[in-house]
Amino acid sequence: MLVPLADAHARCGAKATHLGRLLRAGFAVPDGFVIDDPRAEGWEHELAPALRRLGRGPFAVRSSALGEDGSEASFAGQLHTTLNATTPARVAEAVRRTAASGSSREATAYAARTVHPARELVPVIVQVMVDPEAAGVAFTRHPVTGAEQVVIEATTGLGDRLADGAVTPERWTLGRDVVTSSRGAGALTAWQALDLAEAARRIEDLFGCPQDIEWAIAGGKVWVLQARPITTTPHTAARPVTAAGQVLVAGTAAGPGTAAGRVRLIAGLDDFGRFTAGDVLVCRTTSPAWTPLLARAAAVVTEIGGMLAHAAIVAREFAIPAVLAAEGAMTVLADGRRVLVDGTGGTVTAADEETA
Repeated sequence: MLVPLADAHARCGAKATHLGRLLRAGFAVPDGFVIDDPRAEGWEHELAPALRRLGRGPFAVRSSALGEDGSEASFAGQLHTTLNATTPARVAEAVRRTAASGSSREATAYAARTVHPARELVPVIVQVMVDPEAAGVAFTRHPVTGAEQVVIEATTGLGDRLADGAVTPERWTLGRDVVTSSRGAGALTAWQALDLAEAARRIEDLFGCPQDIEWAIAGGKVWVLQARPITTTPHTAARPVTAAGQVLVAGTAAGPGTAAGRVRLIAGLDDFGRFTAGDVLVCRTTSPAWTPLLARAAAVVTEIGGMLAHAAIVAREFAIPAVLAAEGAMTVLADGRRVLVDGTGGTVTAADEETA
């Protein structure tokens, strides 16, 4: 019923089995266990003793659904996570919420668009929380160009706001001999970025394919919180288009390709009814609740966020252009105006009515 994370097997879901393999290979992974079938009776009675064995907490409660973290569909951000649960009662409540999230509106919309059905069974991971100085995501291939570079996005403290697209992160791009950084906020030193890149490459070697890795640094140690295949690595370097129209806003190129459509400014859930298929979604940021809009959008433009955030991953899986961290987009782009979004070059330009 409760499986130690190091012993996670196929019934525990890909996320848990990947973490178990990382543990056995010697990587630092927070201690924990998996509830392989939260629908079954009895796990509640085992929960409190299992938590005592892990220590005082707090604890993270995360999904490991059978359809999640695959090579073609990540379900990035579509299932529920609870951080800093402090008591057995709160952990139990979080487990039930996570187990039920496989049938949520967001997960259902994602599954329909990717043609990878959500699975009814959602095993749940419970782990000791890490209290990091910095955290984020690393890709072992550039997500837009496909170049053999490690791309790291980082923020101070917990990485949940980075994954949710609620902050624009510090970014490091590391080739074999070249290191560049942008939007630096002091989350990482160059040496820490190099250590992360080396760990990311070793994780890629372990699994034998390009990896999407969530990490945290606490007490000088690199902790691995998740590793899964990158679902959309371009095979050749994409080139930005040369658009004749005026550049209205520019930001981070996060989802390759181009698409034209009418701007639809969405400030929150109350605006969802105004959105129609083929619109360009323009918003401050996105969250998993916005997946039904991404599933119908021609492109997405946000004012904040990074290329490794969940929304960017989902946009690439949906094959829609994405431009993130385009400052002022909600002000500059007029609702209903026709624009061309270049997710390879990171620009939004004015488009005439005949633009395809």
